[in-house]
Amino acid sequence: MPTDVTVARAINAALRDAMAEDERVVVFGEDVGPLGGVFRVTDGLAAAFGDERCFDTPLAESGIVGTAIGMAMYGYRPVVELQFDAFAYPAFEQIVSHVAKWRSRTRGRMGLPLVIRIPFGGGIGAVEHHSDSSEAYYAHTPGLQIAVPSCAADAYSLLRAAIASEDPVVFLEHKKLYWSEHGQITPQPSPFGRAAVRRRGTTATIVAYGAVVGTALAAAREAAARGWDVEVIDLRTLVPLDEETVVESARRTGRVLVVHEAQGFCGVGAELAALVAERCFGRLKAPVRRVTGFDVPYPPPRLERFHLPTVERLVTALAELHGEWDAGVPALPPPGPAEAAGEPFLLPDLGEGLVEAEIVRWLVSEGQFVEVDAPLVEVETAKSVVELPSPHRGLVSRLHGGVGDSVAVGAPLVTLLPDGTATATLPSGGTATRPSGPSLVAVEAAPAVAAAPPASGRRTPLYGPRGAVVRKVETSRREIPHVTVWVDADATGLLAARRRAAAAARPGLLGLLAWFALDGLRRFPVLNGRVDPERQEIVEAAEVNLGLVVQGERGLVIPVLPAAQALGPDALVAGVRRVVESARTGGGGYRVSGGTFTVNNFGGFGVDGSTPIINHPEVAMLGMGRLTDRPWVVDGGVRPRAVTQLSLTFDHRVCDGDVAGGFLRHVADLVERGALPSDDAPGA
Repeated sequence: MPTDVTVARAINAALRDAMAEDERVVVFGEDVGPLGGVFRVTDGLAAAFGDERCFDTPLAESGIVGTAIGMAMYGYRPVVELQFDAFAYPAFEQIVSHVAKWRSRTRGRMGLPLVIRIPFGGGIGAVEHHSDSSEAYYAHTPGLQIAVPSCAADAYSLLRAAIASEDPVVFLEHKKLYWSEHGQITPQPSPFGRAAVRRRGTTATIVAYGAVVGTALAAAREAAARGWDVEVIDLRTLVPLDEETVVESARRTGRVLVVHEAQGFCGVGAELAALVAERCFGRLKAPVRRVTGFDVPYPPPRLERFHLPTVERLVTALAELHGEWDAGVPALPPPGPAEAAGEPFLLPDLGEGLVEAEIVRWLVSEGQFVEVDAPLVEVETAKSVVELPSPHRGLVSRLHGGVGDSVAVGAPLVTLLPDGTATATLPSGGTATRPSGPSLVAVEAAPAVAAAPPASGRRTPLYGPRGAVVRKVETSRREIPHVTVWVDADATGLLAARRRAAAAARPGLLGLLAWFALDGLRRFPVLNGRVDPERQEIVEAAEVNLGLVVQGERGLVIPVLPAAQALGPDALVAGVRRVVESARTGGGGYRVSGGTFTVNNFGGFGVDGSTPIINHPEVAMLGMGRLTDRPWVVDGGVRPRAVTQLSLTFDHRVCDGDVAGGFLRHVADLVERGALPSDDAPGA
């Protein structure tokens, strides 16, 4: 067994050892099989024990936990992974109503040996729903045991104890610790309900758990320089709670600071504060203090450092506990020689790509002065593209790596000279001078350059038509909450009618889609417009300037047919044909801006469906997939019919599913009715 490992490897070792010792132990969840989980915690288990004991599940958390309940009742000892903290909420009813109540429901006769592993917590720069601290929900529920390890040793021993338990355990694993903490592990399980005193002290007590134990220890070291001797208690398990260790320390030191990442209101810290107040009131020298996350939804990555407990916040709270109300935070020491020479910004543990990330795009260049939180680089992990902000002000003296390079977690990305640096020598041989303005820089002798290109491989600059597309889709994805609905439609009659039409007057599929869209927009005009973010208004356009998605010789282009609602059927079909042909061949003579609604026949690429990106600043796009023969129920019998998938991608700010569904159903009805555009047809 390895002895010095990361937290992630310690958990993997605990699972591996438990599975080897007991064939009833099974591991399952989203991507935990061959992939090894999003964080690679279950890496190698499927290969070692087979896909009957370590396997993937559908993306259905309630189903995962429900299946585990049945397996535990049947005699297995399931260990399930709910991929991220907030992903567990769909399973909350199963956990609270069934997992927690099974022993009570059977009047103590039956246990439920089930472990629910949940990666939780922030500090990794993740997006919404990936950084919650949800421990209070579970701790409030009788019947659940809650473990929160802060180190590799506890990650192993507590998980072994959880798997061996006859009652359910919610095992919370802080994502920030997976690859950043190393430690020794021993093969013995560790009992629940026994806190660990990580640092002995006499003047104050910090009570913490999970990743903030490390923050508490750092704050205690800072406090020692001020003459305060701070004890640090790591709870290790929230249920059962080691009340005696907390109470004994509080009575001895007389000052208590409780720390956790979760919001303060009704959090675990409130219960701990009440415990100390009830049992230690006469021995306290100051009121119990709490340092927690703020009572707001978890903030975006650039703001999370203001939300999470920091050493500075803890030291300030300790100063108040010790009666030094104006002491504030100890001044930072002057920079040492290494800092003066430049401080490397290391690739943090992003929690998604685990051990490495690929550089997608540099957002700064060597010689550029940057402010705190200015975006430095985009990197791609196993799950998403993440923008990394600068941790402090400074001058960019070196970029470590080029676009396409893979960088290991903990390796340098950027070297930043400290704030106040006047002139720096760049690797290119030139010099950079910090200007008086916040982000301009004068460069002499050699231009500021981005990272060197890779030795081989094709590089395509993102300018011209492709650059315009990139900027458009980036803006759309950033600003518009996209939702897509779809429906299958029987187009057999429509195709038959189209074949019967004279060749010269026969409309193309995109022309048909445009005709049906115009009719739908008459009934649902809110889909023809835009959102005015400055005035917080939905703006419905007076005319339908119809965008037509075309894959031309120079790439994707969306020419616009203006005032399409005023055209008769023949003029509309001819206009669509003319604009599409011109855009496809690069002939020009069409508009590419001012569109209010777009139609897209992606069936031409041989695909059934798509979830396209809306043509910003529009609010909707109608799509049509390929036409293919499928079994279809007609008059009570199953027959082959030409079926297409219709989809509507829309901006959720402007409408809900009733409008989007009504529009798409109307278009589908027109397709199934099989009427070609004419003065007597819908839309005329």
